Formats: sequence, structure tokens, C-alpha cells
Amino acid sequence: MPPLDLGRHRPDLVELARRVWSDRVRSEFRSIQILARFLSEVVGAGDPVEVYAPVADLVLDEIRHVRLCAALCERLGARPVLPDPVELRDPAPFLAAPMAERALHTAIAMLCINETLSVAFVEDLRARCDEPAVRYVLDATLADEATHDELGWEYARRSLRRFPPSTLPDWRHLVRLTLEPHQRFYEPIVRRLDAEGRSLAHFDEPELVALGLLSPERQALLARRAVQTRLLPRLAELGLAE
Repeated sequence: MPPLDLGRHRPDLVELARRVWSDRVRSEFRSIQILARFLSEVVGAGDPVEVYAPVADLVLDEIRHVRLCAALCERLGARPVLPDPVELRDPAPFLAAPMAERALHTAIAMLCINETLSVAFVEDLRARCDEPAVRYVLDATLADEATHDELGWEYARRSLRRFPPSTLPDWRHLVRLTLEPHQRFYEPIVRRLDAEGRSLAHFDEPELVALGLLSPERQALLARRAVQTRLLPRLAELGLAE
């Protein structure tokens, strides 16, 4: 990883970057756990053996992302820590469900929806960031993440064939629950920005992007665009959009 000269950046933004990248360490660690669980789910569901290696690669990608984020945290002067509690605590009804159902749940929520949004954010940061150390992390992350949601969409398309059409309302409900916290974040912000006549062009944010940061306003606008142009059309193709 290239060196990072903290003297080039405002102290308050460096402190913000420490918090944000520390959160990303914990988020990526959770992703390791969820995708390791997904590997057990596709095996337990009896999916074709050809599925196992790509899913295992996802786990290795997330391990690499934790290392990258942790290294950047250290360059920023922060001490990366794991989530508390460390163990992944899934709800009992989810753990009691059949493996095929669990696997499709994980593919839709984690890979199709959350990874699609994550890729949109990382793409935007990488396109504008010129700080070598941060750009290094963004480049490496995007090289992996771009394939994660594609695997999820393909897996969801195939796996839905296992279930009768009568279950589609249940899967749409999962989509609604997964999207809800994202929409709860961005909808009030974009309503205000629309009323003010402001768009992404008003939030170039060179000082923020140099440290891999997004303002709430830019993140909200990116999230809405990703939902409208990427997520909803693909969900509709699977019969999962309402």
C-alpha cells in the first residue's frame, strides 16, 4: 500500500476517516461471517458443486478486504477492532429454516441488494479519489465486489426455481425488509435536496473523497440512483419487485 501523508488533510476529516474506516473493518468482518455461512448453506442445500468454489472465493475476497481496511486504519492512526460481539447472531427462525431457503435469503439480501449498493458507493469513490493509499484500497475492493452481486443475481435466479410461485410474496417481503433501512436513510435527504434543486453535481467533495468519504447527501443521492437504475429493474426481472 502506498504511504499516506496525513499532513495533507484537515485534522477533523482525518478523525472522521478513522471512525469510518474502523466501521468498514467491522462491516467487512461481518461479511466474512455471512459469506462463510452462505458457503455452508449452498453445500447444505445440495447445490451443484460448481457453485462452491465461487462462493469460497467470496469469503477469501472479504478476508482480503478486512486486511486492506485494517491497514488503511493503521495508516490513519486508528486501531482496527472486531465487532462486539464477535460472533454472528442470526435469528432463531432463520437458523431453523431449510438450507435452500437460507441460501436464497442470503443471496437476495446480502449479494443482490447490499452488494449492489456497496458497489455503487465504491465505484463513485474510486472514480474521484486521487489519494494513492486510499485509491489502492478502493481499486482492490472494487475488483472483487463487482463480481459479488453478479454471483448473487445468478444464484437467486436459479434458486427461485426450487420454490413454487406461491412463495414469491415471501421473497418480496424479504426484499422490502432489506431495502427498508436504506430507504429510511436516503429518502428524507433526497426529498430535501430535490426541493432545493440540488443534485450530485453540487457535492463534488474533494476533501472528503481523498480519504474515501461520502457526505450523507452524496451517499443518499447515490443510493437512490442505484436502487432506481440497478436494483429495481433486476428485482423486477426475477419477479421480486413490488
